[in-house]
Amino acid sequence: MWFKTRFIVSVSRTALMPMSVSRVLEALSRKPFAVVGHRCAAGEAVENTLGALEKALKAGVDVVEVDVQVTADGVPILSHDENLRRVAGVDLDVRRARWEEVARVELPGGERVPRLDEFLEAIRGRVPAFIEVKHPEDTGVVLERLEGYREWVAVISFHDEPVAEAVRRGFVAGLIYARPPGRIVDAKRLGASIVLPRYQLATVKAVAFAHRLGLKVVAWTVNSEQVAVELYRRGVDAIATDYPSKIVALRNRLGGGG
Repeated sequence: MWFKTRFIVSVSRTALMPMSVSRVLEALSRKPFAVVGHRCAAGEAVENTLGALEKALKAGVDVVEVDVQVTADGVPILSHDENLRRVAGVDLDVRRARWEEVARVELPGGERVPRLDEFLEAIRGRVPAFIEVKHPEDTGVVLERLEGYREWVAVISFHDEPVAEAVRRGFVAGLIYARPPGRIVDAKRLGASIVLPRYQLATVKAVAFAHRLGLKVVAWTVNSEQVAVELYRRGVDAIATDYPSKIVALRNRLGGGG
């Protein structure tokens, strides 16, 4: 189920904290398009793990994306699902569990569920990252952890509240959406710098409109070379993929190797 929060916020540009140089926005300027490792490299390694991060780096991604959940005792961790059943075969709700319980779970290949803090240390100086806030109530604790890394991260969410609060605190932020007609105007209203549409919504018209408003466009999740080429022709700034090795190789063949 997709959630669309209709919460109205007015963002005063003069009230915003000064924004540091953003490695994310720099990366999204790469031509012909930037490549984002979805859940680092979900199709090539265990998603949202440090092993997947290394896989994405080896592939040559420009940005990595991870999902954040918060445990019952307030520890932000990397996990797309609330329950580890799909990725680990263990029926454990990470939002109801304490960190020590989550830390004991072994993922395939001997991987572990990383804490957000571990991931942030692993990317600093190496690659920028999209940090997706899955639940609006987690916004405060996640942003606190990101404070020392604002140069290297952008906060993204399907929900308005995390985007608006991230912008208020001076972070680069992006609004994700999956349903027509899209949320480009909403993203601009919230003060976001990036829109992240499901790839079918990244039409020529929508991409051009976002660019007129000064927004970067990141289309997700694209695992087909044919679809990636079509999105390149539509002018997207970046393509998020589970298979970064494949899409980086395609990008390089299209002339973006440098």
